[in-house]
Amino acid sequence: MNNEELLIFIKSHNGYISTKEIEGLGFSKMQIPKLIEAELIRKVAHGLYIDNKLIEDEFYILQKRFSNIVFSYNTAFYLLNLSDRTPYEIDVTTIKNHKIRANVNVHYVTKEKFDIGITEITSPYGNPIKIYNAERSLCDILKNSNTIDLEVYNKIINNYFRQKHKNLITLEKYAEKLGVSEKLKNIMEVLI
Repeated sequence: MNNEELLIFIKSHNGYISTKEIEGLGFSKMQIPKLIEAELIRKVAHGLYIDNKLIEDEFYILQKRFSNIVFSYNTAFYLLNLSDRTPYEIDVTTIKNHKIRANVNVHYVTKEKFDIGITEITSPYGNPIKIYNAERSLCDILKNSNTIDLEVYNKIINNYFRQKHKNLITLEKYAEKLGVSEKLKNIMEVLI
């Protein structure tokens, strides 16, 4: 395998490549430092490299490292344009008992509730990432309203109900599954 083929592979995979993928292309682990020295790639996480010409996408890197996370809470609201406040730290949700060793705020849910509302969006750097949709995210903050600043909480709720693309049927369905129907009903009586 030559360097040109390596770069073609990296380009076709959003600019990222894992150690396993490098080895699958015929390079040995011993050659990786030489690829870094030649400024073809640079290390962004354990076993994960990026095209040296690209800017690192923290969201995409996290999902490459931990395939069992979904961006949620304040991070989801920010990425969905329902909050203009940049999160202090990235919020992710995963299944109970999964270990996430990263500098992120981890929320745990049961396996049955994990898949509710997962959607894929494009990160600010153009890469595909998994995120909870607006309806699921809204239910999460209704359930855990004490974990979010009151002003931000009110703004997010108002922004959601003002948007054209809200899906109240899905919101009510998720609220029932996640045990926040009563809280949602109270909010809807005021806002609708």
